[in-house]
Amino acid sequence: MPARRTIIILYGLMLAGIVLWIAAILLAPFLRSRGSGLAPWLYACFAPLCHQIPGRSFRLIDQPLAVCARCFGIYMGFLVGTLAYPRIRGFSRPRLPNTRLFLALSAPIAIDAAANLLRIWTLGNVPRFLTGLAWGTILPFYLMAGIGDLVLSKVDRRSP
Repeated sequence: MPARRTIIILYGLMLAGIVLWIAAILLAPFLRSRGSGLAPWLYACFAPLCHQIPGRSFRLIDQPLAVCARCFGIYMGFLVGTLAYPRIRGFSRPRLPNTRLFLALSAPIAIDAAANLLRIWTLGNVPRFLTGLAWGTILPFYLMAGIGDLVLSKVDRRSP
């Protein structure tokens, strides 16, 4: 299978995965508001990944999302980055982004998380979301580079 086709398939799977992930985050409060027995299961699926503190979460239908504002920002940023990927990188053999860009997009979330842990400040949900959004946008480029390289190296080994 040519490299371009492999990258397009990986991209499609990643896009479908993040859309389903975000849909589950948004579905949990909807189901909880309806008293569905599926809601606790959805919240439990995200519990190992997020503290789910209600005061640090956005609300939908008067119920907290299945993840906090920062995590929701990361996932939404991941979606934005995934949607931007074809325009920025195309579907040639994946490569890692510039390290400086990664550091620039990682700095806000790292500073905020450190300041929060050290009790220097506590930001509200919107700034938490925005720091997560900034960091999340770069992650698909690393994931595509890593998985793409792994898959393509296996494909290259099989080729005569």
